Amino acid sequence: MEAMKVEAIDFSFLGVILRLTAPILLATIGALYADRAGVANVALEAYMLFGAFFAVVGSFFMGSSLIGVLFAILIGMLISSFFSLLTLKLEGNEIIVGMALIFLSMGFTKFLLNLIFNTSGSFISPEIVGLPKIDIPFLSSIPIIGELFKGQTLIVYFAFLSVLATHIIISKTSFGMRIIACGENPEAASTIGIDVNKTRFIANLITGGLCGLAGAQISLGFLNMFSENMTAGQGFIALAAVIFAKAIPVRVLFICLIFGTANAISNQLQTADMPTEIVLMTPYLIVVVALCFNFSRFSFRKKMKSMVSTDA
Repeated sequence: MEAMKVEAIDFSFLGVILRLTAPILLATIGALYADRAGVANVALEAYMLFGAFFAVVGSFFMGSSLIGVLFAILIGMLISSFFSLLTLKLEGNEIIVGMALIFLSMGFTKFLLNLIFNTSGSFISPEIVGLPKIDIPFLSSIPIIGELFKGQTLIVYFAFLSVLATHIIISKTSFGMRIIACGENPEAASTIGIDVNKTRFIANLITGGLCGLAGAQISLGFLNMFSENMTAGQGFIALAAVIFAKAIPVRVLFICLIFGTANAISNQLQTADMPTEIVLMTPYLIVVVALCFNFSRFSFRKKMKSMVSTDA
């Protein structure tokens, strides 16, 4: 009887959690670099949305999901370079510039959707080449946990490997030490010869590239389509994850898994007889609760404090 009950459980839900966690995790890891460098890069949602759109553009016109992914990474880096220009070179306020880019991404992708594909709302076509789904040999055949390694895209696997890579880069390399120095004490870093603005520019490029990759996973790794504002606030969830995890890579992984699980539960609840509003608010409610418990270290918080003190 017990064995029959175990077999009846659908463990494919574990694989869904990984798929839904991957975009948030990539964006959060990207935000971690900017935060450690002392940049309040709140434009994650913009990078992701532009990435999702141009991934579809590249895939549709070039007939290759790989080119679509490259388009997404490049546009994320391009927009983040624009953010760096406005904030590092022209000394614009990071919070205001970031929010402006988010609103720009919502309107501009809507405009481009109509201009390029002559449609509005969403674009679906059999000519959009989605990311291939890959099963990892041996691991995918393990009972229960094997579901984690079935039907995932390379971006999903990369997202989780990026946590380890980021931990090594931040804590074990000279580049990581420069990033930390620029974030903790930029004046001291400058006196010992570190180019603070250059380091922050590179950190912003990494942020934009990883967020663009996250957008590609959303549009090419899930449904092979683009719809207006399809990132649905996941950039803000990533922002919350960095805050709650105190920009520590290992903590980021666990926090993002919580948010990914919340998204998966939200999707499952859509099949239940529950009000749609409650279903859609589930992951965001968890974000609000998380932030109530931990808002102790993040450049966004520091920037907001400095804005308040300046106004006073």
